[in-house]
Amino acid sequence: MITLEDKVAIQELIARFAHCSDFGDWETLAKLYTPDVVTEMEGIALRYEGVEAQVTHARESAQHTEGKNRHFFFNLFVTEEAGEIFANYMLMNVNAGHVPMGAKIVVTGRQRDTVVKTDTGWKIAHRFISFDQNVQLDF
Repeated sequence: MITLEDKVAIQELIARFAHCSDFGDWETLAKLYTPDVVTEMEGIALRYEGVEAQVTHARESAQHTEGKNRHFFFNLFVTEEAGEIFANYMLMNVNAGHVPMGAKIVVTGRQRDTVVKTDTGWKIAHRFISFDQNVQLDF
C-alpha cells in the first residue's frame, strides 16, 4: 500500500524532472529513471528507450529552445492499480523565449508515469504522454 510519504516523494520526483530537464542538470536527470525507462507519445511512433535516450532528448530540447524549454505540471495525483503505482498529471510545455511577454505555449496534454520504488528512491519507469494538439517532433 502506498503511503502519504510515498505520494510526496513521487510528486517531488516529477517536479525534480522538470527542474533538471529545463535547467540542464543532466547528471541528476539521469538518476530519476530506471535503467529500462521508456517514453511513449500517443499518435507518435517515436519512443525514447533507456536513460541515455531520455537525457539526449532533454539536451536536444534545450538546444532547440536555446535553454528556454519549460515543463509545467498540474493536478498531479498518485494511484495504485493492480500493484503498480502511477503519477497522473496535466502538462504544459512552454518555450519561455528571451523577450518579456514572448513566451509561447508549445503543447498541452496529460502524462501518466509508472513509477517504482528502488533502494535509492522513486524512479520513472515508463512515461505515456497524450497531447491535446497534433504534435510532430522534428528533433
